[in-house]
Amino acid sequence: MRDIVKPTVVLLLICSIVTLALAFTNTLTKDKIDEAARIEEDNAKREVLALAESFEEIQALDAIVNRNEALSPVKKAFVGLKGEDVVGRVFITETKGYGGTIKITVGIDSEGTITKVKIGDNNETPGLGAKAKDEPFISQFENIAPKERLTVVKNKKSKDEEINAISGATITSKAVTKAVQAALDVNAELEKAEGDL
Repeated sequence: MRDIVKPTVVLLLICSIVTLALAFTNTLTKDKIDEAARIEEDNAKREVLALAESFEEIQALDAIVNRNEALSPVKKAFVGLKGEDVVGRVFITETKGYGGTIKITVGIDSEGTITKVKIGDNNETPGLGAKAKDEPFISQFENIAPKERLTVVKNKKSKDEEINAISGATITSKAVTKAVQAALDVNAELEKAEGDL
């Protein structure tokens, strides 16, 4: 019996000490991690809507997103301001790719043109899905004002709304396109709501 109790007590003590050390480390670093995430988000907003000098979060987003499942990738929305003039909106989206959640920031100017798309945190396959960050793919979204829904194509695209898939990473291509389309749809809903006022 003693041969079982002694190692069990030692193992319990080791696990308790490690758990306390991890909890202490988490307490020390949580604020720094949150601050780093906030800075990264601010930088992404400025990158995708460079005309804006400041951003104000849109508070009524849940009312729009909760009405339609297709809009669920949009997690946050901001109005981009230059002085007191609205120059566009920025949308923070999260969508499921091949390797897990992909965080995407989308800028749309006041004319409805996509200014830029930035891929953030993701676990997509290096050499395949991770190529979503690269210029040949991500630049397809820039400077277009879609008249139709965005679609992913595997062959040469024939119009702006068609996005060429990354070879070997169709799931990632579709996930990113879905998130950008959700941002466009929420932007249209916000425009409509403002027009009704």
